[in-house]
Amino acid sequence: MTNKALIDFRECLREGMIENFEKDGCLVPIFFFYKDGIPVIGEIPGELLDSPEGKNMLAGVIRNVCQQPNVLAAGLIIEASGAKMDDDSDLAKLVKNGDVRISELKESQDIIIMVFSTPETEEFIAYCVDTDKKTVGEKFAEQTDKFNGIFSNFFTWNKN
Repeated sequence: MTNKALIDFRECLREGMIENFEKDGCLVPIFFFYKDGIPVIGEIPGELLDSPEGKNMLAGVIRNVCQQPNVLAAGLIIEASGAKMDDDSDLAKLVKNGDVRISELKESQDIIIMVFSTPETEEFIAYCVDTDKKTVGEKFAEQTDKFNGIFSNFFTWNKN
């Protein structure tokens, strides 16, 4: 990502995510996009994150926004549960198939996530958090460009 305005936008969102969590101990889920040099940020209705159908609908809306040629970035900021596992493990396959939820795993960690997607790249920026103490810890993952799931590949139309 070489566009200075996009880099500044991403950094502002990342810093805001951390500051808001440390202030409130939680985050209001948001989606965002950058279109025609203007950042647009909106709140995600909670019910969209409560079910697989709602999450699919939200991902579809973001992908539709990303089909507009003047949209240079899009993504979301949410709270989640995370777990580190080998992609080829049986557990990872169960999670990917939806048979097991990450929040159900003993090894799961509360995290805050920002997915920042452009036509060229996607970043998964996540931090471990302690909701009781309202603290943000270390990065959840160092490799931020290799992830998958429903909230990834928002600009896939541009990669064909």
